[in-house]
Amino acid sequence: MLLIMILASFPAISQTVNNSAKCKALAISGAEWAKGSYNFSKESYLSDNPAAVSLNIDSSDYCMRQSVLCLDSCIALASDSDYFALGFARFAKKKATNTLVRINSCKQETRKNRKRELAWEAVTSSQQVVLDAYHASFYFEGDVPVEKKPEVVAPTEKKITKLDVDQALFALLSEQLHEKSEKHKQEISKLNEKIKLSKDPVKTKKYKEEIKKLELQESALVKKNVEASEKLSKINGLIEERDKNIQAGVKSEETVFAKGLNKPADEWNKQVLVNADLPSGLIYQIQIGVYKNTIVPEIFKGLTPIFSVAVPGGISYSTGIFEKFTDAQEAKLYVKSMGLSDAFIIAYHNKKKITLAEAAKLEKK
Repeated sequence: MLLIMILASFPAISQTVNNSAKCKALAISGAEWAKGSYNFSKESYLSDNPAAVSLNIDSSDYCMRQSVLCLDSCIALASDSDYFALGFARFAKKKATNTLVRINSCKQETRKNRKRELAWEAVTSSQQVVLDAYHASFYFEGDVPVEKKPEVVAPTEKKITKLDVDQALFALLSEQLHEKSEKHKQEISKLNEKIKLSKDPVKTKKYKEEIKKLELQESALVKKNVEASEKLSKINGLIEERDKNIQAGVKSEETVFAKGLNKPADEWNKQVLVNADLPSGLIYQIQIGVYKNTIVPEIFKGLTPIFSVAVPGGISYSTGIFEKFTDAQEAKLYVKSMGLSDAFIIAYHNKKKITLAEAAKLEKK
């Protein structure tokens, strides 16, 4: 898919705000540009069209260079008192520079498989730039005086799903847990040095108690970090599968849910059909899942109609009414591309649930 990049002007920054607020705005701008580079590198990785690969990697290169410029300005303006923010800004700039090396290698590479590998390296590297640049912005004080943010817009707008949000949150959580763990290790190391130098039994006992407390906290952090990493790995896998499906042509504006409808699919999201009667005859649906609490309709954007039924343990949600199994398969692919990975096909005949094997026999008649 060929992408067209529309780049907004650099954010205007009021002269009246302090340097820390300016640095915050620059760090955020650096993250936004890096996010654009991330998206273009991913498109290059997923595409089999040489022209599209070339265009996307060029766009990725441009975005990352803008990110470096923002981060350079941020570092130059930052004061020594912005210790943590400055550290993360420098990390981000270093990773951004490394990402440019990978992008340029990808541009020059002629072997298809190696070019694809380099594009993926640019994806993972640019993701770290985004995280570090945002992390830097958290530590700069002051409000961000941003009038416009740089944005990257493709001809077909990409909808952000809960899966994308979860990816960002768990990636940030993993980073924060790692940072806390490093601080604990440093504190334990300092306390061990104090114990070696201490000649006071009371102080030595106190140091040992502090070490024990930190070790317990560290143990809990390690467990949380493992859980976060496993969750992030699973989310990344689901997003990669979703994006491949989208690249293969599964688009929300062309889904099976819009076939034969008088209204656009999104207009059906206004309400969920609770305990609604199903039509007679053979029909297929996509079982989305069972949730403990009611789900807001926006989560199911693009799916129509949505049915809900109270079941033991929560509320069961399903979508669609299909007469053909092939349409149901296409719908299931789209539902999974939204991040609802547990979706599967179910069948009914005259409002009674039947097996897919029974449905196949009925459909052949």
